[in-house]
Amino acid sequence: MPATTPARFAWYADKLDTTLASIRYRMLQPLAALQARGVPIELFDPARAPGSYEAIIFCKAQGERAVEIAAAARVAGRAVIYDMCDNLFAAHRVGHASAGRIERIGKLLALATRTTFSTATLAEQIAAEVAFDAPRTVIPDALDVTTPADAPAPGLRERWELRRLDRFLARHRGALHCVWFGKSLGRVSGYVHIDAAVAQLREFSAATGTPVTLTVISNGRLGFWRAAPRWKLPLHYLPWTQATAPQAIGAHRVAVIPLESNTYTAGKTMNRPATALLLGLGVVADAIPSYEELRPFLSLDDWQGGLARYRDWSAETQAQLEAGRRHLTERYSADAVADRWAEVLGLTA
Repeated sequence: MPATTPARFAWYADKLDTTLASIRYRMLQPLAALQARGVPIELFDPARAPGSYEAIIFCKAQGERAVEIAAAARVAGRAVIYDMCDNLFAAHRVGHASAGRIERIGKLLALATRTTFSTATLAEQIAAEVAFDAPRTVIPDALDVTTPADAPAPGLRERWELRRLDRFLARHRGALHCVWFGKSLGRVSGYVHIDAAVAQLREFSAATGTPVTLTVISNGRLGFWRAAPRWKLPLHYLPWTQATAPQAIGAHRVAVIPLESNTYTAGKTMNRPATALLLGLGVVADAIPSYEELRPFLSLDDWQGGLARYRDWSAETQAQLEAGRRHLTERYSADAVADRWAEVLGLTA
């Protein structure tokens, strides 16, 4: 797109924080794919009037400025597309989203001419929380296909953390190396659910005589320290960074994804099991609606059977995982997801 040609469309976020998966999967990856096709779309330019765009997509937007921009776009007769990837109403009920934030989300939904959601379950949940007239469309996350070779170069501290992980795994050579990665949100997701996974890992180890380790890759070291004394397994913690995550996750054999289905987790996407599959791991998880599509390729709600399968790692298991990777790359690459956004922007027949 020539620099002299003003973009017709824009993507807006309160903060361009690339450590947030939703910014990468729901904004930057499809944006780059659309730009590669020559679509005149850009990150929102604060120097431009909102009405100078034909449509603005709001992603990770809950601030006052987002409301102001959306209102100005509507006054100018432009399209306002409001995208949601989390049930923040459920988060609010457990103290993780302020009343002001919820009020602004309601305003943005009321201003929207179109709404987009990461899962069908989430779309239904939000519609049950607040009334809005805009049509709803489900657009999945573009999956993170970053390999260790594609990741940003790690810094000095990150290289040190990776060496620590290597030493931990080497000390437990012959163990079934498991990994949990993600963020925690108080009582509704994250560390609070790892207790159940640890119980399953300990049961498997006791029943089979197989040593098991667990690595936690997250952004909550303090929460890990608080929880670790009750997780009586060989444990290791690694801070999550974009530079280290692909290599660190890929150093393990099994990703464990314990989930209690609640109003926050039920609407979540498949990106965690999908990321693990793309990095070559087996996955043992509790089922939520978005994971059902992946049931043929991983172990859902069968912890003991799944752990045994990935410990043994037969040719059949390898073929199953390869089929899962093909399924994901065909349906959820950045280019495939960009097709969905192109439809929302009215760029397809």
